[in-house]
Amino acid sequence: MRKLSRCRKASNLSIMAARIRRQACMQFLASRRGVASVLAMMMAILVGALAVAMGTVTQGNLRNASTNLHVMRAMQASETGLEIAKQRLEEAAARFIVEKGEIDQGFGTRLWLGATSFSDGQIIVLPPRTGFSEGTYPSGIAQAVANRHAVDQNTIEVDGIDSVVIGPAPAGTDLGEYIGEGWVTTPAIALRDSTGGDDMPTAFQITYAPLANGVDVRIFSTGYDFDPTRPGRALTRVISEDVRIAKNVDSAVVSQSRILIGKNVHIEGDIGTRFDQVEVENGNPMVIRSDFAGLDPILDTQMVDLYNNLALHDVDGDNRLRVGHPIEQAGLNVDGDPNGDPLSDVDYDGDGLPDGAFTDITGDGYVDEFDLFIAFFDSNGDGRVAIAGWPAVGTPAEFDTPEFIGSDGLPVDSDLAYLIDSSLPDRNLNGISGFVDSNGDGVWQPAIEPGADYDYDNGTWADQVLGYRDGYIDYKDQYVKVDGHLVFLAAAEQWAASQGDIFDAVHGSIRPGTGDSPLEFDASIDLLPDVTADSFTDTQNALYAAADGGTFWSQVAQNLGISEPALVGYIEPGLDPSAPQYYRLDPDTDGDGLPDNYASAYWERMPFNSPTQADWYYRPVFKNMVFKDVVIPEGLNGLFENCTMVGVTRIESYTDNTHVNWSLYGALESDGVSPPTPKTDPLDKSDFDRYTTGVVADGPSNYDDFPDPPIIYGTVKTGADRDTKRYSNNVRFHDCLFVGSLIADVPDNYTHLRNKIQLTGATRFTDVHPDEPNNAQLNPEPDDLAEIAKSSMMAPNYSVDIGTFNSPPQQNVQLKGAIIAGVLDVRGNASINGALLLTFSPQPGEGPLVDSFGVPLGNPADFNTSIGYFGPDDGDSESLDPETLPIENGVKIVGWDLNGDGLADLGPDTPPTPEQRAAGATGVPFYGYGRIDLKFDPDLVMPDGLMLPLSTSELPDTYREGIRR
Repeated sequence: MRKLSRCRKASNLSIMAARIRRQACMQFLASRRGVASVLAMMMAILVGALAVAMGTVTQGNLRNASTNLHVMRAMQASETGLEIAKQRLEEAAARFIVEKGEIDQGFGTRLWLGATSFSDGQIIVLPPRTGFSEGTYPSGIAQAVANRHAVDQNTIEVDGIDSVVIGPAPAGTDLGEYIGEGWVTTPAIALRDSTGGDDMPTAFQITYAPLANGVDVRIFSTGYDFDPTRPGRALTRVISEDVRIAKNVDSAVVSQSRILIGKNVHIEGDIGTRFDQVEVENGNPMVIRSDFAGLDPILDTQMVDLYNNLALHDVDGDNRLRVGHPIEQAGLNVDGDPNGDPLSDVDYDGDGLPDGAFTDITGDGYVDEFDLFIAFFDSNGDGRVAIAGWPAVGTPAEFDTPEFIGSDGLPVDSDLAYLIDSSLPDRNLNGISGFVDSNGDGVWQPAIEPGADYDYDNGTWADQVLGYRDGYIDYKDQYVKVDGHLVFLAAAEQWAASQGDIFDAVHGSIRPGTGDSPLEFDASIDLLPDVTADSFTDTQNALYAAADGGTFWSQVAQNLGISEPALVGYIEPGLDPSAPQYYRLDPDTDGDGLPDNYASAYWERMPFNSPTQADWYYRPVFKNMVFKDVVIPEGLNGLFENCTMVGVTRIESYTDNTHVNWSLYGALESDGVSPPTPKTDPLDKSDFDRYTTGVVADGPSNYDDFPDPPIIYGTVKTGADRDTKRYSNNVRFHDCLFVGSLIADVPDNYTHLRNKIQLTGATRFTDVHPDEPNNAQLNPEPDDLAEIAKSSMMAPNYSVDIGTFNSPPQQNVQLKGAIIAGVLDVRGNASINGALLLTFSPQPGEGPLVDSFGVPLGNPADFNTSIGYFGPDDGDSESLDPETLPIENGVKIVGWDLNGDGLADLGPDTPPTPEQRAAGATGVPFYGYGRIDLKFDPDLVMPDGLMLPLSTSELPDTYREGIRR
């Protein structure tokens, strides 16, 4: 019994233990289910939180994206407004044609406010260019701007402004920076239509704020973008930029006569001519010669193909073929056939391989002469031409194998190489360019002269890195013949009908400015102003008044250190070649038409060094002298060598030079060896005895057809007293420095043989003495600087020659500012930074185009402005054809020097006699075509008198984003 009970007890214990284990297991499982639930709940919370966060982020991104869109639309609206504002301001300013040359603080402010007076000169207000209607013409530019905006459509009211307002500056404006009145504020202009309700379209609003300097206007453009969910509240962006108002001729050359642009000439700026007598012989209003013609026969052949295809496919007349253009691209194929073989596959040199001539080597999107030139001379295929000779010295290309050489291994054209390599001196457009011209020759010699723009971080000349004077001709030089556009008064149809294809006369690539066409015909007067001798009266008078120094002869005596009376009979000892020297010219006291000391006096051809002179001149010579504010007396006809002309130099002449034979009285002739002697051809009635006897038999049958003798200063002049050289001035300056301006009296008629200025050698112009800027004696009077700045040369109706044919390498004439002349010729080596304004308009039967009997004579086309080399076949009688020159000792010569002065006394076709050879006659070498660089200066101050419209120019460095300031 007890045994069973123990067993039962044990069994119960086992059951209890199993139950306990089961319970524990159940509790354990229950606890695991709780953890899972907690984890699941945590996960659910986390996922929910993430979902909420992602939704929040997404909503934020959408809000940010929406905000960015608003910002972008507002910014785009403000940019649109700024561009429109600049256009409106340019249009408004151009309506005002003004006589005054300089837009300074006072005049500019009065123009803006409409407060000009009689003292501001003539002002003409034109109708609006866009033809809108306005009640009355504006009195000032601000009103003109307001009138233009008053007709804007689709405007909306913002900040209470629903119409154009001209009012005061906002409160708190810095009146040291801004003008306190004349602010023009427009209503906002919507960029789209409103759909109604709370929809407010994107818009811009413009404020024109005149600056205190009187010439600049700050344009504020505010862009608005509205959120329809927040009616009336806009996101805005404000940008601003300054625009300058000025008076500019906007052309490098404006001429009444035809214009000839020759070889080795580079022009930056527009060129315009008013010559429209296209029906006369050689009546092309403009002729432009290629810089690359004649360098090599094979290259010439390639250029013939280029110009043949340009005639077929050049749609815009820029003498370039656009790569990929649907029409012009065909010009890159043989014969211009759209389906033809590429011209680049043609073997021009006969080596059995394609020459690749017609490829866009410069990468500018065009194929032109420059591409052909590089392809031809680039012997190693690196896309550039290493230059040779003196232009390579001191450049990175100095020790490279030269490529611009002929078959003889010599440089082909060093002047052309230098011209291209030195164009566009400010390559990085930072406003710093040029070099320290230590020797004053106008040529940068990198080995000995520092450049102006040095990059200290990289130890390089910044502009040279970009190709300026690096010794290579390549894409970096950005060469074109004319960096501007050509403007003509003549109609294209009339020109072509009279002279044939216009582009037979106009060669060389043309790169017009943005918005301009390469050529413009039937030009309006605001684009091509009518420049005459009467256009500059006010400035002339002011400059005349500034020539108030001591008399000419007193200054000569002072230079020599003698008294003025001692000049009579003065004999120059010539002991010190650097000291002031005077070689006198005596008057003609015996009436033989010659100076009394003609046997020992200096004489020369006129034009100087021309192979075919028009006259001869005896001249007094002044060397190494300093003149200040001097008047060169009428009839002096002097030669100034190595002189410094300070302040205003005035050339005096008799102005009533209307006699038909004015240019013939006093004419001389010579064989170039013996002193010149008077011509004896009868010119007027006084050359016959009948004039004094009254006997008909004492004169020719056509006696009555001869003119009467001239009346000069109220007195009838006969015999030697008629010599008009005594009453005119034909002056030459050689190696002279002008620190100021050169002006001349304005003759009524253009008489180029009598009233002429010749600048030769290394003559140059500046407004501050390069070596002694603080020396009052060598610098202009401070009160004269404002007038001097308006023109460095003012000689209307004068003939001006700059340089000479076959100028020696050291010749380098440098001019700046507005250059005003009747007709101007530039040859040899010259650089001009400014604008050429040429006043003489040749008309048949007037001035030099009429003979002694009053019959129209000559061709108006013979009176032209020529820049650069032209040969006899081009109508230039003062030059020679280098291809026909004789060769002496392996060198082409232009003639023979008999007296050791380096000039040709005998022509190339007149060999010296054995006696002359024995006496030392030497050949004068042909020095080359020279080089001429003409750059329009947009900042030049215009002379008063020329009626021109105002213009505007953006000042990019003033661009700002942000609130008004």
